[in-house]
Amino acid sequence: MLIAFYSKFIVNSISNIIISGTISTTFVGPILLLIIRNTVEYIIAVTIAYKDEMSLAINVAIGSSI
Repeated sequence: MLIAFYSKFIVNSISNIIISGTISTTFVGPILLLIIRNTVEYIIAVTIAYKDEMSLAINVAIGSSI
């Protein structure tokens, strides 16, 4: 449920930024969305590590780095 809330917040924020003309659509597509996607993967890795699932956390971190 929390992920859905954050996803909707990010989509609405990006839409408002594009409409205001602060950032171009060309920048949002290839650059900003990739940064957001990688950040989410690292947050998942930290959450998994916090739950003492270190091998899974390392696999997620390595997989997202590749």
